[in-house]
Order: sequence, then structure tokens, then C-alpha cells
Amino acid sequence: MTMIKNKISIVFWLMVTAIMISSSCRKDLGNYEYKEINEVGITDIKESYEAISGQKIEIRPTLQFTKDSGNDTSKYSYEWFAVDDSSAPVVKKPIAKTHDLNWVVNLPSIPKRYLGYYVVTEKSTGITWRTTFSLKVNTNIADGWLILNEVNNEARLDFYNYLSSSQNFLYYNDILSSQTTIKLSGKPKLLYFYNRRDPFSNVSGRAIFVGTDKDTYIINTQNNTFSSYVSMLSIINGYAPPPYYAQKVRSQATWLAYLLDSKGQLFFENSTQATAFGNRVNRLSNGQLINISPYFAEYYGGTLSSYALMYDVDNKRFIEHKDINTSSSVPATSSTLLDPGNVGMDLMYMDSTPALSGQTYAVFKDSKGKVFLARIVCNNTAFDPVAFDEVSTAPEMANATQFAIDPVEGYVMYLAGSKIYRYNPFDRSNTMVVDLGSRKVSLIKYHKMLYNRSNVRYAEYAKKLIICSYDEANPATSGKMELYNVPNLNGALTLFGSFDGLGKIVEVSYRE
Repeated sequence: MTMIKNKISIVFWLMVTAIMISSSCRKDLGNYEYKEINEVGITDIKESYEAISGQKIEIRPTLQFTKDSGNDTSKYSYEWFAVDDSSAPVVKKPIAKTHDLNWVVNLPSIPKRYLGYYVVTEKSTGITWRTTFSLKVNTNIADGWLILNEVNNEARLDFYNYLSSSQNFLYYNDILSSQTTIKLSGKPKLLYFYNRRDPFSNVSGRAIFVGTDKDTYIINTQNNTFSSYVSMLSIINGYAPPPYYAQKVRSQATWLAYLLDSKGQLFFENSTQATAFGNRVNRLSNGQLINISPYFAEYYGGTLSSYALMYDVDNKRFIEHKDINTSSSVPATSSTLLDPGNVGMDLMYMDSTPALSGQTYAVFKDSKGKVFLARIVCNNTAFDPVAFDEVSTAPEMANATQFAIDPVEGYVMYLAGSKIYRYNPFDRSNTMVVDLGSRKVSLIKYHKMLYNRSNVRYAEYAKKLIICSYDEANPATSGKMELYNVPNLNGALTLFGSFDGLGKIVEVSYRE
């Protein structure tokens, strides 16, 4: 009997509850205004993409809205971004805020794939729709021309990567922004490739020294990326308050190099002796500091012993550093052509060259404005002047602002105004060979290949005269680097190749 009553009670309360719900629904009818929600379908975005850092990627998504076309930017906003979850904290990396993606990839190459997002937002409601895709950023960095520009008073490093498959170059604009977190602040000062071995760890790496008037970075590109780097302050034995930077780096060959800092101090590095930059050599054995010219000549091609020829600007004399000595001295010579301890002239330029079995050229100007050229065979065992002559047939040389020594014929190439001249020290002829007219010349040089000089392509590049110029009215994009053939027998120069669309080029190097 009790069981029957319980069943009746349950049925009763179920009926009451149903009536209450039904009544409540009837009372709410008409209290709400229902609207159709705008929906979108996003297509034409693939699940995954692969891109080369520094190159362009294009994606053109199709949007199919239920209420309109979805292409009205006054109603909708768009956003592309990527996330790298391989590091902590996870950082959102903005890409673009456009309907379509037309983007020069500036994300560093990492082992993992990025997770890419495309987000569409309806401005009136704040409703968003999104789709995701994976993005693998690769690099095909091999060897090529490094170009340090000045653009809008800031430094920018560009790279022309050589592609062996097409025998052409692939251009990377502002390669540091896509390969590293380095931000070059200040005016460009230094660019140099040096196949460096760390003196303490003995780890080798294709190092690129790049810097401004505020700091210098050493980038290890051994793994064909630009992502591993240190500041110069971390490799110098000593401290200098900022701004502190390198003005010039010169390597003789593997493991031997010199660095001139912003204070005018010359340091040497010899990793075979565990000697790092920080050993200052512009001083005598008694500790006296020597005020040296920024022009110094390393022993080009020397593989066993360090050697650098400096010039004392106060006493107007040569100073040389040898081996792993921590001081320098005046060279000794039996020659009567030139007294290295009493030159008595101002140094205009000095550099070593592989021409004529390896010589150092030094250009001087005396108190009367006359120009003289010295040619010297010098290394850690010898200082032998082979010529010291007045340059009387090249009056423009007295006003030269830049020089370069031809590595094959031994010509002195020099810049006066917007004209490049060739002086032949053997027949003393002087010829204007290139006239850039209204363009401003920012650099002339020959690039010394150090580590694989038997490579036919490298050997060919090393023989080219590099002339960099720009239009003063548009320095940010008018920069041009031209390579010229310089034939023997005083033949006319011919253009070998060029790269344009650059900024004001300050320095050029080659990553071998």
C-alpha cells in the first residue's frame, strides 16, 4: 500500500513541475528580441607554410560572411601574428593588420614551427573569428656579401647570399631583424668577417664583427644563422665606459687578428697561445703609450706569427708588433731608402697587399704638401723597404680621401671628389678611371679573401675594385655597390657586377 502511495506522489509532483515550466515559458514569450548572428567561413589558408627568413610570403584568404562580404575595412579589422611556444614566456609576435598577408618574413629561424594566427574582428560587436596554421622559418645562409649601410642615421646590415644552384645572389634586407634580437643603435662603424676560434674554449666559428659608434657585436654564424652573438665587452680583457666599440678588425689568417678600439688602442688575439683581445700593443717595452694612426697593416696571409705595422703620429715613425709580445718597437733595417724611426711625414694611408709577393704600402704627405709612396716587405722577421718615392705625377693624390691597393697589379687606386684614379708606381702614370659625377662615393676597396683563396670564385671577387656610391638627395635607397675589373697594362676598367637599392654603404665584407 505504501509503495502505491509513493508512486502517486512522484507522478503528482512531476505533473506540477511540468505545468510550472510551461506556464513560465508562456509568460516570457515576447520578452526577448532574437537576432541572427553573423558567421564567417575562412578558406584559402593552408594548414602549414615554409618560408625563408628575409623573403616574402603571400597569403590571400577568402572570407564568406552570412550577412555581408566581410571585405569592408570600416566594419572589420584583421590581424596576423605568430607564437613561439619553444621559449618561456610565450611571446606573441605581430606580423600584419591587413586582410591579405604580403610580408617579408622577419622571424628568426628556429628548430620548431611557429603557430600562426589569422583573426577577423567585427568592430560593431567585437565578435572575432580565427584560424591557425603552422609556419616553419628556414634559412639558406651560405656565403655572400655583407653590406653595412647607414639609413636615416641608423645602421643596417644587409646580406647577399650566394646560391650555388643558380649562381646568383639572394638579398636579405636588414638580416639582423629577421635572424637575431640585435638592434644596431647609432651610426655604423665596423663590419668584418673573421673565421675566429675562441682562445679559451677553442670553439671555432665563422664570426662577423658588426658595430656602431655605441657598441660592437660578434656574431657566430657557424650554423648558418645569425642568432648566436655576444657583445665585444665580453671578450675584451679590461673595461672601458660606454660608448665603447671597435673601429677596425683585421685578421692575418686562421686564429690571428688585431682589433683597434674607439680609444685608439690596438689589441691582438692569438688563440693558439690562449691570447684574447685585451693585450694592448700600441706601447713600448717601458710602458709608454703610442698614439697610432687608425691605418695599420697586418701581415696578410701570415699563419704562424702575429705581425702588425703601426705609425706613431706624434713622433712620425713606424712601430711594429711581433708574435705574442705585449709591447712594440721601432723596426730595424739596413736599408738606406727609409729610416723607419724618423719618417717625419704625416701618414695618409697604409695597408698590406698580396701584390708583388706581399708588400705593405704607405702613403705620406710632407709639410709642403708633397706626397710620397713607400713599399715595404715586412713581417715578424724582416723590415725591408723596396721603394720610397715622391708621387709627382699624381697631383690629385694630395687631396685623396680614400685609397685601395690592387692585389694583382699593385696599382694605387684613390678617390678625389667623385672621381677614382689609378696610379701605377712602376711607370708613374696617373689616370682617372671612374667618374661618378653627381653621386657621392662612400667607399672604395678591394676585399681580402683569407680562408679559401684557391676558390676560383673567391679569387675572382678579390680582384675586383669595389666602389660604393649614393645620391645625396636620397641616401636611404639610392646606395649602390659596383664591382669593376681592373686589367693589367693600365687598361680601361669594365663593370663586373652591381647591387643597388641600398642605403649609404659604410663597409663591405664577405662571409666565406
